Amino acid sequence: MPSGNTSERSVTDRRNFIKLTGATVVAGSVAGCMNGGNGGDGGGDNGGDGSGDGGGDSGGATAGDSGGDEDIVIGGLQPYTGPYAQTTQQFVDGLNFRLDEINANGGVLDRQLSFVDRDTQLDPAEATSIATELIEAENAAVLTGAISSDIGLTVAPIAEDNQVPHIPQFVGSSEFLSRDSRYNFRMGLAPAPTNARAVSQFIESEGLQNVGAIIADYSYGRAWEQSIEAIFPDDINVHMEVAPFGEDSFTTYLRAMPEDLDLLITASHPPGVFTIYNQLQGLDGVDPDYVIGRSDAKLSANALGDSVTQGFVAQTQPDPFSDQYAEIGQRFYDETGEWFGVLNAVGYVVGDLISAAIEDAGEANPVAIADSIRNIELDTLFASPIQYTEWGELENLVQLMVGFESGTPEYYPDGSVNLTEEFRSEPLPAYDPSSDLLS
Repeated sequence: MPSGNTSERSVTDRRNFIKLTGATVVAGSVAGCMNGGNGGDGGGDNGGDGSGDGGGDSGGATAGDSGGDEDIVIGGLQPYTGPYAQTTQQFVDGLNFRLDEINANGGVLDRQLSFVDRDTQLDPAEATSIATELIEAENAAVLTGAISSDIGLTVAPIAEDNQVPHIPQFVGSSEFLSRDSRYNFRMGLAPAPTNARAVSQFIESEGLQNVGAIIADYSYGRAWEQSIEAIFPDDINVHMEVAPFGEDSFTTYLRAMPEDLDLLITASHPPGVFTIYNQLQGLDGVDPDYVIGRSDAKLSANALGDSVTQGFVAQTQPDPFSDQYAEIGQRFYDETGEWFGVLNAVGYVVGDLISAAIEDAGEANPVAIADSIRNIELDTLFASPIQYTEWGELENLVQLMVGFESGTPEYYPDGSVNLTEEFRSEPLPAYDPSSDLLS
């Protein structure tokens, strides 16, 4: 695993410094309430290993704790280059929108929030250099934005060693967190066992019998494979095909699927979700009722066009059917003229979480911020309040399966497809990295 040492290479490929001052939207107060002492499973003391510095003395000057009236820096590790560039931009737009709102309302602790981001290019070595630079040179109080397990696993030990909270955008590796983690927190993408539990509930709810899955040949995809084997009901038929991470032709794998397929899972191959669905259209003999792809409804509609209404289902954690989501979506449209999608919502939630944690801590000390995040119960745009275990895993998470129909959301009158709620899971148990589920 790469170390946290500063690289000699200068990071000059992209230096997006976004200083979020100047009001664009008048915000309400920071959403959510703080419940002290609710680490671990179910929000209570889980009796797990309490080692580490998460509960230690937060006094003294550390990264992000310059005090005074200087901006509080949020450091971003964004893959603007590569297959997740569009996903990244949606996240950043949502985060910027929320920070604009907060700053327009006076900031946090009478200080403005500044977002300083860099392009990781999905390169672990670049991410190592950037994470260290953001902490040491930019005095970042929090890190966010990482996508992919490789980047998450690279940045995680740097966050732990420097005692700076790290809230990645989408890192689903089951190895991202250990029972000793105190500065890394799951966000937009749950680990494969958690996602598989939600899909298993959907299968049972719909009475589906024949299920296929395209598995990406890397850690997250293989974790899906093991989770399906361990979690799905014994009385259903499952057929899995393993494809390379960078595969762009899936016809052979699709033709290997049973003809009477009820459900095809592509969420287990994140970079191939749209390609698989497009190549499935019109393929004789393979016509599942549902295709579950882990992706934003907005990007899905843009990428798939009218065919998105023919059974595509996006597995999400934000709840696009809530009144709060519609209200924020309307504000976003009024300000930008754009659709407030689920990826925008994840960025918005990260801004919510960081600002609420700083407010609760009463300081921008990263150790104190991490303590607040672990003990938070935050009502925001997710389908369930954000709560964490002591080691940073999302607890009691509710997931939605979002479908599509012709129409448009009320908060985006320029659209051509509307969203439908296909399924809402029961609260899902936090993944325990000490379990033997993926051993």
